[in-house]
Amino acid sequence: MLRQRLSWDHLAMGLGGLCFAHCLLTPVLLALFPLLAQGVLGSESVHSLLLWLTIPVSGLGLWLGCREHKDRVVIAFGVLGMAFLVIARSFEESPLETWSTVAGSLTLIGAHLRNFRLCRMDRCEH
Repeated sequence: MLRQRLSWDHLAMGLGGLCFAHCLLTPVLLALFPLLAQGVLGSESVHSLLLWLTIPVSGLGLWLGCREHKDRVVIAFGVLGMAFLVIARSFEESPLETWSTVAGSLTLIGAHLRNFRLCRMDRCEH
């Protein structure tokens, strides 16, 4: 059971990092290579796909850990991070979309990192 929970946290942190990298690197790549705008990188569906993957994976990873260690900070930061990501979708094509996504991604990664560490400590003998 421990191994499965840690995998969900790792996957969620990876998805949060992917959102973060996508928001920061896509404008640079599109400026350097305008033809990329015609493909997947320029598509708004990428944002929706990342959101629809991140929310359930993050929710499951945080829930599995928090039901064991019951740390409310993890839940608070997890919910806040997911809220930032959802709110970012309402700011399409605006600098607020990028800032909200970056804030949400970093907050969510922090929540999963704390969740991961607490889960590890709960299984330790020391």
